[in-house]
Amino acid sequence: MKRFTFLIALVILSIIPAMAQQDAQYTQYLFNGLVINPAYAGTRETLSALAIYRYQWVNLDGAPRTLGASVHSPLGDTNNALGLTLENDVIGVHNRFSAYATYAYHVPVSNKAKLSLGLSAGVLSYRSDWTQLESVQDLTDPNFTNQIDNKLLPNFGLGAYFYSDRYYIGLSAPHLLNSKLNDISQLSKYKRHYFLSGGYVFDLSPSLRLKPSFLLKSIPAEAPFNADLNLNLLIKDMVWVGFGYRTGDAVLFTASYQTDFGLRIGYAYDFNVSKLNPYNSGSHEVMVGWDLVRGKPEKVLSPRFF
Repeated sequence: MKRFTFLIALVILSIIPAMAQQDAQYTQYLFNGLVINPAYAGTRETLSALAIYRYQWVNLDGAPRTLGASVHSPLGDTNNALGLTLENDVIGVHNRFSAYATYAYHVPVSNKAKLSLGLSAGVLSYRSDWTQLESVQDLTDPNFTNQIDNKLLPNFGLGAYFYSDRYYIGLSAPHLLNSKLNDISQLSKYKRHYFLSGGYVFDLSPSLRLKPSFLLKSIPAEAPFNADLNLNLLIKDMVWVGFGYRTGDAVLFTASYQTDFGLRIGYAYDFNVSKLNPYNSGSHEVMVGWDLVRGKPEKVLSPRFF
């Protein structure tokens, strides 16, 4: 079993550049914006907290499991906002934990639109426990035996986020420094990622809204653009149902519910359509979020659709 875990880990590491997935990916990225863009901090105009657990490629030994949490808030009536993100990602014998503090400044552009500029700084702890692996019969490289590889790597990120209560577009690089992750492979490096995202809300009726959105992901010189394309239906400003497509990877299904007192719960399922399809049962993602409600609920969330 451990030998198979080792082989799967190598396969996953080999496809990371091709799929632009070195960072953990989330199907419910719309509600987890702080992870991909530090300028998202404060955009919900209240204290907002969110946690997502993702189990990717169920039944595939050594497959990714990710727990991400974030909290952010504007600072009083100023244009400043602060945030914090924590993320723990496990793939086979590899464990990646990151903690980033975020600052954003919001510039009013019009009565309804703002431009937010964000900066994040923090550390990445990367641990590879090669001692969990059984020795392969023809393996002679001593690096793979009785070794635990630990790295603590500082990093920082930048982002811009232009938004109103109807649309948004964001551009970000969550971590700008390229870092070597372990001492075994020269190919094992934490690469700089770029994200471009956008969305718009259309009114279909007083109780129905349609929200198309996209997320483009790129690792320059390492992989082509990878895209999440989504279409969501919002019912009575409380229930979300949607589907999407992640290029070359999966068909996506999402559903969430938002209460009047700020609680949000959500679920997403990815049906894998890549060459990994015969070896897994898809990916599951559970989300719980909460926005502090002050006064009347209808005046709290802006932009409430993102």
